Amino acid sequence: MIKNKITLLDIEFHFGLGFLNALTDGINLSFSDLGKQVVENRAKIVPLMMLYSINYALYRKGKEEDIKIDYVYDLIDNNGGIDGAFWDNYILAFNDSMFKG
Repeated sequence: MIKNKITLLDIEFHFGLGFLNALTDGINLSFSDLGKQVVENRAKIVPLMMLYSINYALYRKGKEEDIKIDYVYDLIDNNGGIDGAFWDNYILAFNDSMFKG
């Protein structure tokens, strides 16, 4: 079964089709280019993915909060950076959400 949500550091991240559409529309990037950018430009794209997945989770809960990118940068920096467990767990959860296990 595909998992569309994960909680890391007490923060809910939402995945799935709605998240992907919000992300690709928001950053003006095609879905096929997203995968390429995750590999080639991960320090820029993954924080944006986190931002959109947090904001999409809030939207799905009916909350009107709008998290800003600096919040995500701080989460990453304060939890091991781009080689830390938080980063790795997010990537793993995103990948798991994309493919049926």
